Amino acid sequence: MPARCYIPPMQLIEVWLGEPERTYALFGEFPADENGFENPAAGMDRAAFAEYVRNLRNEAAGVGLKPGWVPATKYVLANDQGDYVGIFNLRHELNDALQRGAGHIGYGIAPEWRGRGLATEGLRLLLIKARDEFGISEVYLSVHKDNPASLAVQRHLGARVDHESSNEYFTRIDTSAIA
Repeated sequence: MPARCYIPPMQLIEVWLGEPERTYALFGEFPADENGFENPAAGMDRAAFAEYVRNLRNEAAGVGLKPGWVPATKYVLANDQGDYVGIFNLRHELNDALQRGAGHIGYGIAPEWRGRGLATEGLRLLLIKARDEFGISEVYLSVHKDNPASLAVQRHLGARVDHESSNEYFTRIDTSAIA
């Protein structure tokens, strides 16, 4: 009988705990802004990226936040083969501006990995973290109207459109319903 090979499940890894070169390469696959997913690390050299990652760890701890910012944790999504395939951001709380705008979560899947269900699984994992680690019972998200794939990901996980603007839908997901 052949030996079984263990394949780890998909996982979210805090950016500062990820493998530095692979993390840097992943962030390099995203423009500064794509369909509302912002990547402040776009175009950074390795030294600037290392500083960016140090600042992300502080941001997650609520240390040295810019005015109007809230603590947030940024993760890389590793697929079941260990490939770094996406970036996910979770704001631990919302201020007034975030309650009317971007919300708790932002995410993006690297172009070569899109269309494989990875965003859905990554968002599911992040919703569990939001509930279990940060006590968030309902997440609030925004999605550009010209990004129907992202809206489909959210709806697959139980999102309802709360309201909309001329260019965005604003959705809510009850985290208690996520398994």
